[in-house]
Amino acid sequence: MSVNNLLQAFRLNFVYAEKYSFPNTWNYYETSIPYSMIRFIQKGRGRFRIDETLYELEEDDIVYIPQGSALSCEALTDDFTFISIRFTAAFPLTDREIWSEILGFDAKVKCNDMQVKYYFNCIIREKESMSRGKYFMLRGYLELIVGYLLNSSEAFSERPNTTRTIKADNNPDNRVEIVMDYIMNHFDKNIRIEDLGKRVQISSSSLRRLFKQHTGKSPSEFIIELKMVVAAKKILESDERISDIAYQVGIEDPNYFSRVFKKHYGVTPYSYRQLARK
Repeated sequence: MSVNNLLQAFRLNFVYAEKYSFPNTWNYYETSIPYSMIRFIQKGRGRFRIDETLYELEEDDIVYIPQGSALSCEALTDDFTFISIRFTAAFPLTDREIWSEILGFDAKVKCNDMQVKYYFNCIIREKESMSRGKYFMLRGYLELIVGYLLNSSEAFSERPNTTRTIKADNNPDNRVEIVMDYIMNHFDKNIRIEDLGKRVQISSSSLRRLFKQHTGKSPSEFIIELKMVVAAKKILESDERISDIAYQVGIEDPNYFSRVFKKHYGVTPYSYRQLARK
């Protein structure tokens, strides 16, 4: 799969966004981040350590924090204010591989574009909306911001003019699309691979092979990832019991749900909620 085809297949899952203001006594001790984050500094100065790299940040800086990285932060001035967007990246490659190895995505970018600054504020406003198109709007603004960061990254412009190919079958096959659409609309059910195969009239083994070729994931992995993304949104955006959220995404055993969630995000559902609200 070429880089251009990768970008066409790539999907972002908006998880949560919030605006924060802290005094110069604020410290966020090192924590492994179970999602990706983009933070836009609106006022003041701060210092972020992402894995082994230290970043001094000031007004109009945008910083990208990869999923799974170790993050610690501190404010260097009073009224250190930033907008934080949490999201995950869906198939075909892991988040870190896409940004760091394929696209040359810079961790820190200076934003001088008023329109992009407006997008951050739109996300904060839209997350409180009750409109039917809320999540399309949120994902749209997020993708506009990511597009700006890609275009602004010096790392990409300085890379040799080479084409990297990712091993994947990119020939169109609407059977995979039919299966994906069904999964998207029935993620709250107990979906069996055998039933998915029957919908497109192929065997379970053929479906697994075909699905993996086109998405980089097995159907089971895709289903679990979708359930976890939906659950993560509900955990962050509500005070519902974890067991109720597990049931809403089609998992009746809360203990099993917690184990799968921790495997996916690196923390328990309860810790995920607490971490996001610090």
